[in-house]
Amino acid sequence: MTAALAAFTRKYPGIQLSLTVGNSAELARDLREHKIDVAVLANIAGEPSFFARPLRRDRLVAFVARSHPWAKRRRLELGELCSQRLVLREQGSATRHVLETAMARRGLALGEVLDMNSREAVRETVAAGLGVGVVSASEFGRDPRVKPLQLIGEDLAMTEYIVCLAERRELRLVRAFLEVVTAKE
Repeated sequence: MTAALAAFTRKYPGIQLSLTVGNSAELARDLREHKIDVAVLANIAGEPSFFARPLRRDRLVAFVARSHPWAKRRRLELGELCSQRLVLREQGSATRHVLETAMARRGLALGEVLDMNSREAVRETVAAGLGVGVVSASEFGRDPRVKPLQLIGEDLAMTEYIVCLAERRELRLVRAFLEVVTAKE
């Protein structure tokens, strides 16, 4: 997304951008309340007030501190997460919703959960050895303190969309932004 933002500012140098970070529920609310013009949201199918273009499909990945007994592994079953303290984004996060929905489909319950308000907080908490994190693969990044683990046995993926209010999609600025972003992603 940062490459698309840079391309937009090059093409329209007089336009000032502001970037807001939040979970999917917060950003959807901000769109509806006209606080923001465009958002990147996951799994928004069935939202009639939104116009959305798909950006990418992204799988969830679990990860542990290098000192964790699972750090020697490459993959794990979804059910194995039940025995661990999980470090997750807060309620309203699309990543957390995908995980909770997949677990419920299999009759699994989350055990102890440490709620974090950002992916950076999830990473730092896991790196400190306080639990097993789950984020989207594109959010994982590179950090030598932690080890990613492929989650198997369930379709743990979400589609991310560039979204605006349907009623505002023809505004010149919104339309221009959507064109630049979808051309770059």
